[in-house]
Amino acid sequence: MAQLIEFLMWLMLFASITLAFAMMLLEFILRDTTEYDMEFLWNHHYTLQDLHLDRKDS
Repeated sequence: MAQLIEFLMWLMLFASITLAFAMMLLEFILRDTTEYDMEFLWNHHYTLQDLHLDRKDS
């Protein structure tokens, strides 16, 4: 029984680390993609609020 609990704790630790890495990677990709769009597609003519890309509201 102790081995099962230890295994589940290690599994939860690994899942937490993996999830944290995935969330940081997703945040980086979203920010980088938005900056690329603003610079090259819109040439900074619009704000994030005009394009409804402001993540603070959601």
